[in-house]
Parts: sequence; structure tokens; C-alpha cells
Amino acid sequence: MYQCSPLKKILLLPATFYRCATFLLLVFCLQACATSGVPEQAEVPDYTEVYHPVINVAELEIVEGNYEEALAAYQQAFAAVPVPFARDYYNAAVSAVKLGDEKQAFDYLEQLVLKGVSLPYLERQQVFDTLQTSRQWKKFKKQYPKRRERYEEAANLILRDDLDELYARDQYFRQAEGGLRVHGDTIRQIEADNVTNLLNWINDYGYPGEALIGVADTLEELPRFSIVIERQTTARNGYDFKGILSKAVKEGRMAPQPVAYLLDQQAGKIMYGSRAFAKIRCRRCKDNDKNYEKIQSLLLESMSDEELAQINKRREELGLEPLQDYRKKVLHNAEDAQFKLNYDWSVKNYVVPSSEAADVLLERLTVAEE
Repeated sequence: MYQCSPLKKILLLPATFYRCATFLLLVFCLQACATSGVPEQAEVPDYTEVYHPVINVAELEIVEGNYEEALAAYQQAFAAVPVPFARDYYNAAVSAVKLGDEKQAFDYLEQLVLKGVSLPYLERQQVFDTLQTSRQWKKFKKQYPKRRERYEEAANLILRDDLDELYARDQYFRQAEGGLRVHGDTIRQIEADNVTNLLNWINDYGYPGEALIGVADTLEELPRFSIVIERQTTARNGYDFKGILSKAVKEGRMAPQPVAYLLDQQAGKIMYGSRAFAKIRCRRCKDNDKNYEKIQSLLLESMSDEELAQINKRREELGLEPLQDYRKKVLHNAEDAQFKLNYDWSVKNYVVPSSEAADVLLERLTVAEE
């Protein structure tokens, strides 16, 4: 380190003088910042405490048809964090439409565009048909290219492309002739390489959630690269992503519902209850089979009170609602699909060849009470 004492009357070479001056200036600035009361960068709030529980309140108000209360809860949640989630903006926009509040609805649609949701996707949503007949929609549509450009400038689309490549690599030999049977060793090596690449990017950028890479035109429930995590099951001694995913939820990089699904997939069993219900698809069942009525019903995986309590405890740690409330939302979405309250994985579909096979499944399934 340079010994740059102003007490020494020495003649410094220009380069040495510049380095010394820079060093002294840096020390002075650090000392000034330490004593001037300049605020440090604000910590990211814990989304499992201040955001997702409030979103749960909003969604339950939607189930009850209380759209004004739902919108108030959404506004509270959005104010509590620096970056809300696109899916919640969407449901808030629909709530505003239900209340006839066009201004608020368009405010949230604008936020969706900045998240990466495309105009064609929004135009396909029937719930926004009334907005599309308004003068404000013409203005919204005219301003869309600029907002889209802002999204493309803010999102790390190069990283998104790299992450999409992980999915392409995962699928290439699986779709080739012979699939896993012929290319098993190659596929396993690709899976290992994909994990290494994903972990390196997480280390460099943090978990690549929608705030970093956007939502790719639609309200995607999981980006395609998530297949890398799904492959890493406990049964195959795969890499355990629980710590990374839990941290991502707390930091607002990932929503808890997809994390619950991924952790259930990794565990190979019900840990977080991401599957709210089950359905049996029977190819040869007839309406006179003894269990035909059950087969046509929504079903629940059998579990003890203790098991349910443990599942709800894990869900709470992720900021999720109790399993019973989750089921209410899924049932509501089956009747009213205008809101986004369920997921592709919310209902587990079992495909069986016969009524006998269905009977075996029904030994651990019970009919849901709607």
C-alpha cells in the first residue's frame, strides 16, 4: 500500500501522485459517509411476512365476492414491497374491473406490461372486454410499444435465453429416437451440467425470478428452466434446492406456490400440499361400476390430522395459506376462471386403465366435500 503522508515533503511522480490522491479521497469519502447519516440501502422485506399473507386475504375476499375489500388488500400488499408479482397485479386489475374502476384497472395493466405480459395476451382475456371498448384502451394500446421497450431494457433477456437453453438441452435426447432407454447416460450428464449452470447463475444474479427475467408474454406459472429443479428428486439423490427456493421466496424473487410444487416434486411426496385435489381418469370405467360416482368426483389424498398440521406448518413458513383455504380458491376458480387462483398442478390427474385399478387408488383417496 502506498504511504501517502502529507507531512513528508517529497516529490511524487504524476502517476504516484494520482494514486495517492485517489486513495486519500476514498478514505475521506468513507469517513464522511460513516458520520454524515447517509442511509444505507434499505433491506428487502421478508415477503413471507408482509406480502403473501396479505395476498391470501385478498384472494379469500375474491372467493367471497368482496371485490372492494380484495382491492384494498392488494393495495396494502403492493405498498409493502418494492416488487409485487405479476399474477397479483392481474387479479387486482380484475377486481378493479368488477368494481367499475377503470383507472385502477389500467394502472395494474400497465404494471403487467412492464413485467413482460404482452398486449395480445391481455386482449385474449375476456374479463377485460369492457375495457377494450373504452377510449383509455386506445391510449393504452398506443403506449404499449414504449412500455414493452422499457421491459426489454430492464429485464435480463440474455439470461432468460440462457435459461431457456437448459430446457432445450433437457429435452433434446429425451425426444430423440430411443429416448431415455438409448441415451440414458447422456441425459444424466446433461442434467448434472444443467444443475451446475443454474447454480452458477443463481450465484451471479440471485434466483432468476420475474423481477430479473420477466414473465415471457404470459402469466407463466413456472419458467421452463424449472425442469432442471424438478429432475433433482430425493429418490435419485438429486441436488436439494430447498434452501435456495426458500430464500428466493423470502426475498420476493419467487412466489411461494410454485416453490411448494417444486419442493413436493423433489420430495416425491406431499410436503406442502401443492396438489389441492385429485381426479381419476379411467379409460374403461362404466357408469354401473360400484365406484363410478367416486371416480367422477374431486378427491382428496387421505392424511391424518397430524400430517395436515405439519403440511400447514410448512406452508406457513413459505407465506402460504392453510391447505383448506387453498382448496377453497381452487374450487372457486373452477367455477369462475376470470381470476387466477389455481395452477396447472392444483389438481393431480391419475390415469388408470380399468375400474379395478381405480379401486386401488380409491383406497387412499376420499371424496372432497364441496
